[in-house]
Amino acid sequence: MGVVTDMPQIPDLLIRAGRVHGRDGQVDVHIRDGLVTDVEPSPAKAAPAHRVLEAAGGLVSRSFTEPHYHPDKAYSRRLAPPGLYDGFARARTIKAGFTVEDVADRATRALRLASVNGVTALRANVDVDSVAGLTGLHGMLAARERVAHLMDVQIVAFPQEGLGRDPGARELLEEALRLGAGLVGGWPNVEDGADAQRAHVREVFDIAERFAVDVDIHVDCMIDASETMMEFVAAETLRRGYQGRVLASHCCGLEMYDEADAARVVAAVAEAGLRIVIVPINLADGGPRGLSRPRELMAAGVVVAAGSDNMNDGWYALGTLDPLDRAQTAYHGAGFHDDASVDVAWDMVGSQASVAIGGRDGDVLIGESADLVVFDVPDRATALASMPGRRTTLRRGRVVSSRDTTGSPALEVVGA
Repeated sequence: MGVVTDMPQIPDLLIRAGRVHGRDGQVDVHIRDGLVTDVEPSPAKAAPAHRVLEAAGGLVSRSFTEPHYHPDKAYSRRLAPPGLYDGFARARTIKAGFTVEDVADRATRALRLASVNGVTALRANVDVDSVAGLTGLHGMLAARERVAHLMDVQIVAFPQEGLGRDPGARELLEEALRLGAGLVGGWPNVEDGADAQRAHVREVFDIAERFAVDVDIHVDCMIDASETMMEFVAAETLRRGYQGRVLASHCCGLEMYDEADAARVVAAVAEAGLRIVIVPINLADGGPRGLSRPRELMAAGVVVAAGSDNMNDGWYALGTLDPLDRAQTAYHGAGFHDDASVDVAWDMVGSQASVAIGGRDGDVLIGESADLVVFDVPDRATALASMPGRRTTLRRGRVVSSRDTTGSPALEVVGA
């Protein structure tokens, strides 16, 4: 019949009758070899597909990115001794008992949950210090292999206990980078005094330059105006020529600065090309949420994303690893209120989160990897309002995860 030459044009998967943000009406999304090859008004042309996923008018979105999470600690709160209420002490005690297999199992469980919620890219901060040694790293490397079909995982070697306060962490960080961590982390604010904090930042950049890796640094994590390392990190980024290669997370002190100081720091962050990840669960009793002035940062052209940070561990008892949970909390906490802000909040866990960790911008694009989420509702606002609902996660054009909290039948992939 002479059809063999036409076979490459037949989609591996056709998502039929979905809706893509920014396009009118229902569309069919064609996927071949793991890529989106066409998006056209539904019904599609008569060309067959090997498999069909009926979206039934539901939103088809690019998948989510988790830009800041600690999976080595996931589900570890049960290991905390009773009556230990200080977060630092509790987290330190818990991780002292980690084993490689325990970390691998708990992290895998968490990453699978993230996949069910629509995540296909994740940046993992893993404690590397004299308490945990390299146990968490080895466990996380194993977990990354187990979920390779679900998502891309970047690993940050994170010196939770400091560098000046924990000099043994230096050698461990370097070994972690040799073993497979891809970025170096830091937390200058745990050091004793401003000089030690600045030395911490400089040493993190020294290691980054030595290993030719990017920097992912916790900065000003407490909701406290006396935490002021964000501006120094921006200055060091410029001095090292590391523009666009540094992600700063938390950055809560900024919210507490007076307006003049905040404007100066925001300008410095923008000039240095820092990417910022806020943590909406950084709550304070009766006070601000520690969201780091996302509107002012965005207005200055800064990439701002939202991350989960912790889940059911020594630092935080709850957590869902649901990007829409983070987006909704950020929407309320940042004072967003209109329809346009729904897109801003969505992008903080979507395109902007992707850019923050070195990925691409945009939504469902022809020629890009078919890492997608199909919802049972027609638009972003409804998805945010009705979460969790039903979701189907695609990784490189293959259905890898699904969830349904509605009691309705899940979306099904059928043969053409």
